[in-house]
Amino acid sequence: MVGNQPDRAEREGPAPLSARQPRATGGEDRLSVPVLLVLALLIEQPSHGYEISQRYRRRFGSFMPMSVPRVYGALDRLRDAGMIEPIAQRGAKSASRQQRMRRSYRPTDDGAKAYRRWLGEQMRDDPRRPQLLDRIVSAGLLGIDALLDVIDRYQHECMEELRALPATAERLESGRASLEELTESLVLDQQRRELRARNDWAAHARQVLEAHAQATDAQSPDRAGGAA
Repeated sequence: MVGNQPDRAEREGPAPLSARQPRATGGEDRLSVPVLLVLALLIEQPSHGYEISQRYRRRFGSFMPMSVPRVYGALDRLRDAGMIEPIAQRGAKSASRQQRMRRSYRPTDDGAKAYRRWLGEQMRDDPRRPQLLDRIVSAGLLGIDALLDVIDRYQHECMEELRALPATAERLESGRASLEELTESLVLDQQRRELRARNDWAAHARQVLEAHAQATDAQSPDRAGGAA
């Protein structure tokens, strides 16, 4: 039946590399990592599906492949979630199929906010974050203020997870714990140490970025002209 036909992304099957879903609070909570990376590319530069697919292949295809049909499926999902909108076409009121295939999209304000929120969480959650960050740090970020916003979200997520970890049991402090309890405590201790290290890195990253922003501002032509 037509009403039960799967969309393009479902026909293509799941992404070759599984990814942990972000614990988001907006419309991005049911979107996969590749779909949100398509959103990042639209934030970087609005465009149509085929051009987006080419940029996706160059930027992310080596470790998170996505076919052209799935890129169009991602655009459908982002549009349905209110994260992107079509750019009005000039000319005839009824667009041909070819024109619809080349319809360009741009992010909505909600889409840009959702992407930043997801990126902050993704930095914390995904074991492949070094590869992800290497590719997405230049996509979907509108200047240093946006990058600082991502760092703040990342730090907040780390602290929330750290506060959610259970406290050390009284039996451990008194030396009466079983081997199982001791092992569980060591696992929790490893999680605490890792989250504290991530929080320290976030604080360091903010200092480095703020210093860079100050240096860049001091060297700007307007500031130099005013000093003269």
